[in-house]
Amino acid sequence: MRHILFGGVLAASVLFGASAWAQDEVNWMALPEDRAALAELDNEQSRAVRAAVRYCEAFLRSSHQGNPCVFTDVDRAMRRTDNAALRAYHFALPRTLRYQEIRNQGLAIDRVLQQRNKRLQ
Repeated sequence: MRHILFGGVLAASVLFGASAWAQDEVNWMALPEDRAALAELDNEQSRAVRAAVRYCEAFLRSSHQGNPCVFTDVDRAMRRTDNAALRAYHFALPRTLRYQEIRNQGLAIDRVLQQRNKRLQ
């Protein structure tokens, strides 16, 4: 009986994880190539990170990639947004930049733009 229960829980977690991972794939076509539009997306994504930091009361650091409360809250918000460009921008950001409250916006935009151009060629 334990094996059946354990197997069911394991299967459910794999299915849930696979569906969440599929949502995290970047739609490179949804990303604009205009730096000003990417800067606006960066501002919106940063606002989502700051909102998660407030919600999780995680004020001690500026990078929250190791804080499960923050990164799961931000990822959940990005998966639920109707803005395909914002969702693509969020998941195109390297993890080291994705959950930083304060980051070099130019560096973030450059990394996303380079990846976009490379993937769409």
